[in-house]
Amino acid sequence: MSSYGLGRRRFLATAVGVAAAWTQVSGNAIAAPRLKQAPRDNSVRVWLTDVSADKWVAGQDDVLFKARKAANPLTIKIDDSVKYQKVHGFGAAMTDSAAWLIDKLSSAERAKLMKKLFDPSKGIGLSLLRSPMGATDFNASGSYSYDDMPAGQTDPTLANFSIQHDVPYIIPALRQALSLNPSLKVMANPWSPPGWMKTSDSMIGGTLKSEYVSALADYFVKFVQAYGEAGVPISYISPQNEPMGTPTWPGMFLSAYQEAELIKKIGKAFEANGISTKILAWDHNWDVPSYPETIFSDSAASKYTAGTGWHIYSGDPTYQTVVHNDYPSKETFITEATGGVWQDSDQTAFTEALGTWIINGTRNWANGVMLWNIALDPDRGPLNSDTAGIPMLRGLLTIDPADGQVSYNVDYHALAHASRFVRPGARRIYSNTFGEGSIENVAFQNPDGSKVLIAHNSGKAAKTFSVADGTHSFDYTLNAGDAVTFTYSGPARSGSTPAAAKVPDPTHDFAFKSESGPVTVTYDPALLPHQNSTRTGNKLITYSLPIGASVRTTGRALSRTKWTATASAQPDWGRAANAIDGDINTKWSLGHGTTSGDWFQIDLGSPTSFNKIVFDTGVNNSFDYVTKYQIYVSDDGAEWGSAIASGSGGIGKITVALPTRTAQYIRIVSTAASGFWWAIGDIEVYGAARGTGSIAAPTAVANGLQSKSWTSKQGDQVTVVFNGTADSKSFKMSTDGSYTYELPGGTSAMFTTKKLSSFPSPTFSDLKPERGVPRSKFTIHGSGFGDSQGLGTVYFGSSYAEIDTWSDTSISAYVPKGLPAGKVTVSVKGATGADAGGSSFDVMDLGPALPRTGWTATASDASQWDAPGNMLDGDSGNRYSSGTGQYDGLWIHVDMGQAQTFNKVVLDVGGSIDDYARSADVYVSEDGTDWIKVSSVTDGQRVQVVSFPTRTARNIKVVNTADVASNWWSIAEFNVYN
Repeated sequence: MSSYGLGRRRFLATAVGVAAAWTQVSGNAIAAPRLKQAPRDNSVRVWLTDVSADKWVAGQDDVLFKARKAANPLTIKIDDSVKYQKVHGFGAAMTDSAAWLIDKLSSAERAKLMKKLFDPSKGIGLSLLRSPMGATDFNASGSYSYDDMPAGQTDPTLANFSIQHDVPYIIPALRQALSLNPSLKVMANPWSPPGWMKTSDSMIGGTLKSEYVSALADYFVKFVQAYGEAGVPISYISPQNEPMGTPTWPGMFLSAYQEAELIKKIGKAFEANGISTKILAWDHNWDVPSYPETIFSDSAASKYTAGTGWHIYSGDPTYQTVVHNDYPSKETFITEATGGVWQDSDQTAFTEALGTWIINGTRNWANGVMLWNIALDPDRGPLNSDTAGIPMLRGLLTIDPADGQVSYNVDYHALAHASRFVRPGARRIYSNTFGEGSIENVAFQNPDGSKVLIAHNSGKAAKTFSVADGTHSFDYTLNAGDAVTFTYSGPARSGSTPAAAKVPDPTHDFAFKSESGPVTVTYDPALLPHQNSTRTGNKLITYSLPIGASVRTTGRALSRTKWTATASAQPDWGRAANAIDGDINTKWSLGHGTTSGDWFQIDLGSPTSFNKIVFDTGVNNSFDYVTKYQIYVSDDGAEWGSAIASGSGGIGKITVALPTRTAQYIRIVSTAASGFWWAIGDIEVYGAARGTGSIAAPTAVANGLQSKSWTSKQGDQVTVVFNGTADSKSFKMSTDGSYTYELPGGTSAMFTTKKLSSFPSPTFSDLKPERGVPRSKFTIHGSGFGDSQGLGTVYFGSSYAEIDTWSDTSISAYVPKGLPAGKVTVSVKGATGADAGGSSFDVMDLGPALPRTGWTATASDASQWDAPGNMLDGDSGNRYSSGTGQYDGLWIHVDMGQAQTFNKVVLDVGGSIDDYARSADVYVSEDGTDWIKVSSVTDGQRVQVVSFPTRTARNIKVVNTADVASNWWSIAEFNVYN
């Protein structure tokens, strides 16, 4: 299972589901279709899911292609002449818990179940299996590895290596799956290596000791060999599950640099032992693309790295295309995805599984999709008895070991929409899609030539759409929330008029040749927020910069003799000056999880011309980096104007190319929240002659590079440069030759040029509420702000507001902390930096809080780390946390020791981003027994001010009325005001 979090951030991704039987009408499991090659007629087979009717992948009457032009604006065009990635399949994880539960069934029931899971003709034909190497949080027993040693002892020669733990029920389950589906591929990876290899001397926490890198590589060799001898060939491994999180169950931190070194050792060890198993990097969440790219940028590690494993617990599938475009020869897999109790309904669970993970996962280059536990019990386990696992997950199946009852959950049916029909070796083929809130789809062509189209209506109303293939089309109506899989072998061709000659599609494919074969790079407007942008003249240039690429300028690094550095926050041990001292081993650190609006600033000492900034997170640091940023410049350090550049951040060195500017002050501002801290080990600014330097998309590229261009209907010019060789090559990205882009072998760079005149003028309409305390949320309405923040800014006077969400018509943000009470002007600059206007906001002064001497706090639920008393200790770095997801009835109680008169309660979540009550009721009491409700919160936020008519009471109780299982309830400070 996935625990994504650093420091005090906790990501709870787990689940259990409402069991939903695989039904047609009778409620019994339906037989899988026989997908033999059908005659080339015009019939289309149809399988429908209607969640509200409890109908799952149910066969419907065939529909017919007709030789006609499709006039429907919602027309899906299928084109099998345009092929994308090969699909290895769909599947889930045979965890220890899943295999243990399956083993508890009778032989007959076990055979029946396995056939439904893996048989391509009589079941749903799962063709990918993830098999953990040792203990996870889902174990029927405690923690184990394949080479456990008593505390303090080691086994560097692996003399005690053994897979005996897996022999009774895990290996038999895997072998049975392989016998039912010989095309099945197994992917394996550890949650933790043996504890003696780690700094923690335990399977929980710590990181890999450098002296055991070779031993761990040999550990993988022995595992692959032992499993192969047991009849279970391993197709893929990853070195470490979720390397940027250490949960309370087995896990291990592993930086990108550590993983690169480990992959080199594993690759060489596999090579020496004739092992063909492929290696996947990362195996963690979508939103850290720079981790796998850091490994790919190391040519020695990249040689042995087949691709990337992704988890779905933060970010979105677009990041898969970000990495694919940067390194297009690498494979892509979703290796873990799960639903859970945070999903409010089967409909939500189905939409996420099919729409996000399967449809959009494969549209964003996934070669396969694997969900998490195949089976769990009714208590959402078994959980590892040695650790603090979280019983919130849902498996594909629920198996009750007490009576052998098996229920088939929503995730099983979502997988079936793909796994029953898309055969291993299929290729994704072209189809346009209409995005979230409409008909989302993906199309494939099987090795036998038959085609599969999966479509899902993620909107709120029924929609009729057309499917056009060649000269034929058909219509189909899909109710809100429903999904359908179409399969066909035709249609028969007649006539010459295409059924859908042109369809609305904002994407574009660029095909190139490489030493490893043909590759495709895809332009999608959704990629632009993940790239770098800068204004130059009357244009906005947005470009990608893969890890390993760089931009060179003609200027030199400026002397730092007269520089001074400041920051929005800095702990004593991580002062801002550390980033400009010339020592990469000392660093500035923000000291807390990054929020939008945090900043680092340099005073150059005098007005200076420059055109490039390079900042580095420090030696082998994969964690403390800025995820998104903007660059501002100023002559006086007070007025900053519009951002001049923005970027996507990442691990290691970040290069920011700028049109030549003259200024004294440079400020880097974070524009995204993150559980990671932000650190800079070293920063350089490169000088340029005054008035020179203009960034532009390349117009002529040689030097062995390939280049293609395309212009969208909106006039956006897109150019892609691809380096199909093994060596780094360079090209110019400026009009005067002052900027040179260095592109590593096997990577691409994408440039999008938009005229500033093509953007609508931003307009500020209103601000609500018009008064509030620092760090409280407000919303700005208007138009033309831009679909994403880009170069946009919200100012409170001269202070940056922390942005929560940004869309073309609405911006949600927070009042900057530290603002004095009084009126302040709020102003907005749009995504291109154009002024939108603004209005006045009243920053409230609550006055002094009541003294909390003698107060006590209790709660209905509390984590083992965060006691209720923490909310009264005056330290916002400590907090109370529920230790559970929020639910209706969860409460906290503060006893003030004696009667007090008050009219406001403030609940402050401190540094947490999401763990606040979405809704709650507030009660007071004289005696702690008889309670009177005085107020309610209906739209909670991180700093919640609850006002009510003045009361005199001793006790205050806040009762959470939300159900937000994905977030704990936290309060860093509980204050009362009169």
